[in-house]
Amino acid sequence: MSHTTIRFTVRKKGGPSAGKTLEQSVAEFNWEKFKNTPNAEAFVKKAYFAAAQKLTRELHESKSQTEEHHLQTMESLIARSLKFTKTEIQDWCESREWGRVTFKADAEKAIGILKENLPKPSSSEFCFPINLRERAAEIIAEVANAKLDPIADYLFVKLSQKSKDEIALDDL
Repeated sequence: MSHTTIRFTVRKKGGPSAGKTLEQSVAEFNWEKFKNTPNAEAFVKKAYFAAAQKLTRELHESKSQTEEHHLQTMESLIARSLKFTKTEIQDWCESREWGRVTFKADAEKAIGILKENLPKPSSSEFCFPINLRERAAEIIAEVANAKLDPIADYLFVKLSQKSKDEIALDDL
């Protein structure tokens, strides 16, 4: 079994390890092996419902801008619980083949707007300009890697979700 090294700094509120950088060799994650590991399904199910409980509490306490639609599909619950940093999304943007997209306006300007705005969902879900979300989701689908692209999936879900205000406007 192959191993990888994880390294992280414990937050200041982290007890005896607060402020320390910890490093440890752990088994490398392999999805195919993971799916066939005893209790893998139970592990994922517990993690999924722990995330659902956390979001439910946030919803009832009106915290973290959590809304009911975050709990309506597995995709939205996972996207709400999963975090990608601005840097990870910026790196993803830099690695895209933007030439595969046919833009309705000047391509360089459009790519600049996307690179500026796509990292925003990492800190606040609805800070991405509303009028650009649908088109940006379409572009994400065009530049996503064919097989596995978790950042593209994350961005697509974030950009295609509607806030409760937008849902209310649809009912008018």
